[in-house]
Amino acid sequence: MSLASQKKQQNIAEYILFVWQMEDLVRAMYFDMEAITEFVRNFTPDEATFQDELTWFKNLIRSMKSERVEQRGHISEVHELIFELNYLHNTMLNIVKDKAYIDAYNVAQPNIQDYLQRSDGKSTNDIETCMTALYGLLVLRLKKEPVSDETVSAIQTFSQLLARLSEHYKKMKTGELNFTLN
Repeated sequence: MSLASQKKQQNIAEYILFVWQMEDLVRAMYFDMEAITEFVRNFTPDEATFQDELTWFKNLIRSMKSERVEQRGHISEVHELIFELNYLHNTMLNIVKDKAYIDAYNVAQPNIQDYLQRSDGKSTNDIETCMTALYGLLVLRLKKEPVSDETVSAIQTFSQLLARLSEHYKKMKTGELNFTLN
């Protein structure tokens, strides 16, 4: 099983961030299969794992090309997952009215609004906003650029919200989530 498949089963938010990172990696390598193969080989412990990972990258590249997101943007699977997460997010807030989830959202919500204002409202929903901010922090850290304590603190609220949402998502996908109305 590929690393991506494991992430998808364990934590959907981490999976989305991983896919975004791998899309950027593929772009940085100019879709060069030889370079990508070498990269994958360096991070896989055995031949079976190597083949799983290489297959996953080939499928990612195929999707990126067929969906015309070679330069920027994300594959449709990611958009669908964010839509699904946002639907679950709204369900947790407005139908299930899960107190712990609402509390996490109330802590994150002012930061979400602030981030939306700073990004000219490019995100379409709260969950996409949180994901975009987390990915932005990841990119800044990879570039070893400074990040203010205020930004780290705000993004921690996004991380906590997404962790809780991802746990609900996992339970929903395994049939463990019981939507009892409060």
